[in-house]
Amino acid sequence: MKVLKNILLVIIFIVIDLGLWIIIGLILLNYEDFYDESKGEYFSLESMSLIEKVAYFSYYLWIILNIALIIYIAYRLIKKYIIKN
Repeated sequence: MKVLKNILLVIIFIVIDLGLWIIIGLILLNYEDFYDESKGEYFSLESMSLIEKVAYFSYYLWIILNIALIIYIAYRLIKKYIIKN
């Protein structure tokens, strides 16, 4: 039962993670679709609205958090299975 609960939590986490990637990606695609040269250089912060700026920084922050989580999970797996044996 505990294993099933853990598997369900991992699946929920992955779905939420992918959902956030999709939302951030759609916001950045909206910027690309409606980019106006008169607002500034392409992908400069001055040419973005507030929501697009938040999505831009969230994109890179989310990449860093995902990499940190992968490193943490790898460390835990190595500690659990390799070091104990």
